[in-house]
Amino acid sequence: MYNRLTFGMNIGSKWTRIIMVLIIANVGVFLLQLLFSTVSLQWSPQLLNTLTDEQLRQASSYPWHYPASDKFTKLFWLYPPDTLGRLWLWQFFTYMFLHSTTDPWHVIFNMLVLWMFGSEVERAIGPRRFLTLYFTAGIFAGICCCVFTPGTPILGASGAIFAIEVAFAMYFPNSTVIFYFFPIKAKYLVLIFASLTIFSCIIPKSDNVAHFAHLGGLVYGFLFVRYSYRVEEYLRKWQMHQQERELTKDHELRVKVDEILDKVNREGLRNLTWRERSFLKSASKRYKKNKELKN
Repeated sequence: MYNRLTFGMNIGSKWTRIIMVLIIANVGVFLLQLLFSTVSLQWSPQLLNTLTDEQLRQASSYPWHYPASDKFTKLFWLYPPDTLGRLWLWQFFTYMFLHSTTDPWHVIFNMLVLWMFGSEVERAIGPRRFLTLYFTAGIFAGICCCVFTPGTPILGASGAIFAIEVAFAMYFPNSTVIFYFFPIKAKYLVLIFASLTIFSCIIPKSDNVAHFAHLGGLVYGFLFVRYSYRVEEYLRKWQMHQQERELTKDHELRVKVDEILDKVNREGLRNLTWRERSFLKSASKRYKKNKELKN
């Protein structure tokens, strides 16, 4: 159904509510970053004087080198010594909404790609699964950076968006997209991105790009599309099996209780053994607990 991307004047027709909310959230957080970074530089210009020459040199090459230019960024980007060392685990989620304030094309390009591919993927898999893919891919990409670049802070939605690109290429492999004014099939475009990302991870550069986050997004997107339905089916079968076990256990419990109650009717309560009395108490607690759960 969605076998080809078209680019025309009907831009709004490609929007879905979730894509619109994600883009608005990312742009809104980006504006907050600009505000906090500007205020921080205005109020604390002495920050630059506290850095050593080596830190200043690194800061010029890596605009997001630690320490952050403002407390807002430091609190919400993903910096492994804080994320894992201080257990600021929310950073695995919040870093996806932050982007570089020194390079506006970071947020512009990410949101453009999200708009291009996200709507089609959401229509293909549904809003709930789309959000699951987006956020779990971003978290997985952050984990990859913690493993492979533990001393480097990262921010941006690129890991999640790379997963969306892979999902698009797998659902619509022969769709034609425009890449630098050239038409190319989605499956070939993703192969190009994957090759460049793997090459950049093997031969790292000082280009201020979280290549391992991109790689994590690519890998996760592939695994999600390929195996998520199988995992859900396995969990569904496991849940059904557990329910069957519970029903069998309840049936056996009722049979045993009925046998003990028949003995009480025949011989009286005093003739019950200690084990039979204990069993009745346990059964009573189980019935009460099940009743509370159902209510």
